[in-house]
Formats: sequence, C-alpha cells, structure tokens
Amino acid sequence: MASLTYYLAAGAPATPPLWRILTQVGYFGALALSGGVFLVLAFLLPVAARGGAAERAVRGLVPYVAAVTLIAGYAQYAGRIARSKLGLSFTESLAPSRFGAYLDLPKEKGAWISAPVMATAQLGLFALAVALLVALRLVDGRAMAVLAGAGFAVIVLAASAPSLTTAVVGMDAAANRILKLAHILACVVWLGGLFVLAAAGLRARRSGADGAGAFARMWGRFSAWAMGAVIAVGVSGLWLTWVHVGSFAQFVTTPYGRYLLIKLLLVVGMVVAGAYNVRVLIPAIRRARLAGDGPTVIRLALHRFPRVVAAEAAAGIGVLLIVPFLSGSARKQADGAAAGPFDWETFGVGALLVVLLVVGCTAAVRVGSTRSAGAAGAPAS
Repeated sequence: MASLTYYLAAGAPATPPLWRILTQVGYFGALALSGGVFLVLAFLLPVAARGGAAERAVRGLVPYVAAVTLIAGYAQYAGRIARSKLGLSFTESLAPSRFGAYLDLPKEKGAWISAPVMATAQLGLFALAVALLVALRLVDGRAMAVLAGAGFAVIVLAASAPSLTTAVVGMDAAANRILKLAHILACVVWLGGLFVLAAAGLRARRSGADGAGAFARMWGRFSAWAMGAVIAVGVSGLWLTWVHVGSFAQFVTTPYGRYLLIKLLLVVGMVVAGAYNVRVLIPAIRRARLAGDGPTVIRLALHRFPRVVAAEAAAGIGVLLIVPFLSGSARKQADGAAAGPFDWETFGVGALLVVLLVVGCTAAVRVGSTRSAGAAGAPAS
C-alpha cells in the first residue's frame, strides 16, 4: 500500500487497458510486417532470384501478414474511436454504426483536418495495403516488384498519416513532427525487414544453394537499409529522450524512465546483433562465396544468419510491447522542467550527430569489406 501511495503521489500513469496494449502493438506490428514484405520483394530480392526458393519463402508469409494487417488496422481505428470524446468502450467502437458519429467530431484547434477524417483515411490505406498484399500472390516477376514498391509507398503514407493531422507552426513544432515521423518510419523499415527476413530465412533453411545465394544478397542489401534506419532511430531517439527525460536519475525514479530504459537496452542489443552481422557474418559469407565454398555459404546464410536475426527480431517484439507503456514523460512525472525549445544550436548538435553516425556506420561496413577482401585474396596456408 505504501508503494502504491508513493507511485500515485509521484504521478505514475495507470497501466493502459489490455485492448489499448494489443491495438498499439498490433498497429505497429502490422506496419512493420506489411512494410517488410513490400521492402523485401521490391528492393531486396535479387532479380536473378525471382521465382526461386527465397521468393517463395517470402510470399508464403503474405496471407498471414495480410490477415494481421487487416485485423490490426480495423482494431486501431476502433481504438481511436474509444479514445475520442464519444465516451464509447472499445467493444462498442468496433461496430461500424459508430463510424458516422466519430467522423462528425470537429477538428481540434491548430489542425488543418480533423483527426477522425485522417484516421479514416489511414484505415483506407490499411485496406489498400491488404489488397496489394493479396495481389502479390497473383503476379510474378517485374510486375510483382512494381506492386511491392507501390505497397511500400502505401505503408509509408499509412504510418505518416497521424503525424500530418495538425498544422506545423514554428521550428520547435516542425522538428518535433519530423523527428517523431522519422523515428516511426525507421522502426517500420528496421523491424519490418528483420521480421520478414528472419521468418523467411527460417522457412528456407533447406533450400540449398538456390536459397543461400539469394539470402546472402538480401542480407547484404538489407544491411544498408538497416544502417540508415539505425541512424534515424539514433538521432530521433536522442531527441525524444531529451524531450521526455530531464536527467539520468529519471530513468530509474519514474515509470516512464524505467520503461524507456528497457526499450533502450533492447535497441542496444539489436544494434550489437546488427553490428555482428555487418562485421562478421556478411564478410564471412562473402569470403566463402569468393572461395567457392558452397557448404559454408549455405551454413552461414540459411542457418546462422537467420538465428541471429531471429534473436534481433525477438528484441524488436520486446520494443513493440514497451511502446504502449510510454505515455506522458519522465519530466512531468518527476515534476521537472520541460525541455527547452528546438533552436539553431540544437540543430547544429543534431547535424553533427548525424555526421558522426554516418561516418561511424560507413567505417564499420568498409572495415568489414576490407577484411573480407583481404582474407579472400590471401594465399592458402
């Protein structure tokens, strides 16, 4: 009882209801899964591998991803109705008869379009994404890649829709909008690629040289996308942490800080696994391919790599489970001062951070490539 009184006095937020946890996790999970399928088929799958084992492994995931996207998109829309001023329960909000009253709600001050209208537009984008996923089962070759590219654009728009509801006034609001959106889109790309490649890789473990060659190329291509996502997550994450956490002590003295600390530890684990992939596994696969060592390529590309990425994807699921609990801010819960406004000095620090992250990631990849090339060209002992 004493601890409960302490947390209430400290302004600790109530645990979100189960429906809100499930809808938020499902929402971001659906964006990541559908975005990951479109990303892999449009940009990562080699042209020479079309119709092969790798493509079949990815396309085999499509019905499940389509079902998750359809259910999660609808549940998220019902959740928005339940959180609106209508005062409806989540169960009541699932009924289509409630949509009209939700759409009639006026737009808020500072918004160029009402949140219900934008939420409805997002629901339409989810439906379009599902239709494109279903269509992927009906086409092949170049048409499939084009369709997947269109689907990826639809997912980007769906993920961006909530951020585009209110008008941007001032540099601080613009920075907050851009960095939040960058954080979401980077997570969709990073987690989506991990989820889909891990699942497809595990499905294709017995595909032999055909699947190994395709997946080896896809792992390498995805590393470039993941590197960009890590940079975006790093910069935007530091900004959001500064906005919501006023001191290191708040990471352990506030509920928000503790949840955020767990999320950061999971992300660090994902970055470490990604660095292992880029610095160790991808160069090892490249060396084996150059040496004509097919069995090693198969072992690394179809067995070891999927296991590492599956562990990375599991950490990503942990990140999604933490998101619903990150409400409010540590600053407010600790009765601290709000973060200062975004200004040109802050912009300069952020720009420097971007440069340092780009240089660091590029150097890591080049060192791995150099070691791989050197080992491949070295005389056999």
